[in-house]
Amino acid sequence: MSNEAMTTEMTQLENALRFARSKLSADITAQRLLILIGVYFHEGLSQRELLKFLDSTSITALSRNIADLSALTTRKNPGPGLLELRTDPMNLRVKKIYLTPKGRRFMKQWFAATTAAS
Repeated sequence: MSNEAMTTEMTQLENALRFARSKLSADITAQRLLILIGVYFHEGLSQRELLKFLDSTSITALSRNIADLSALTTRKNPGPGLLELRTDPMNLRVKKIYLTPKGRRFMKQWFAATTAAS
């Protein structure tokens, strides 16, 4: 990859994160953004199934980030409410991950903003 292409990609990532942070909160990381993108394209998967699409994430980090993107964070504070876990009716031990309506709206805005910027 050329330096110019790498600079362009880094600028796009920075703009994408800046948009997410301006709309949500300053603690949105690239990893959380990747999780949101993964859920957007693969809604209804379990955490283990979603891991297949997120190469550099551990199950522990994924669980923590999902909680921090939900209505109640890991510290029991109000969260952004972008994701929700639903119990799988066929296996009550498994939780499936879905975007909330707020999460779906945010992702559509985010895709529109990042597409327009590139």
